[in-house]
Amino acid sequence: MLKEKRHLKFMRFFLPILFIFYFGGITLFTHTHVVNGVIIVHSHPYKSEHTHTAQQAETIFFLSSFYTYGDIPQPLTPVLWLTLLAVLITPAVCNKPHCATYGVVSLRAPPTLD
Repeated sequence: MLKEKRHLKFMRFFLPILFIFYFGGITLFTHTHVVNGVIIVHSHPYKSEHTHTAQQAETIFFLSSFYTYGDIPQPLTPVLWLTLLAVLITPAVCNKPHCATYGVVSLRAPPTLD
């Protein structure tokens, strides 16, 4: 139990710091290259002029491409958003000590309306 708490405490600080470094890296070091008439935008912390090989440029291009079809049926869209909202809000609203756990026998009697 103590080891698990130590891991959680470590992750509580490590993950935000990792995100800050990642966000800073992609924000502060963005630059472009023109290869065969194609503009490739990427980021990494090099201050001097540099070039990339054809294989590196192709890898950067494919890793930075994001394709989506966008053909989600319109009547289904609110259902997807509400499901996502329910998944995200449920842990915030439902604190562990106060939530009923289904399938577990509780020794406490139900409240009465007297």
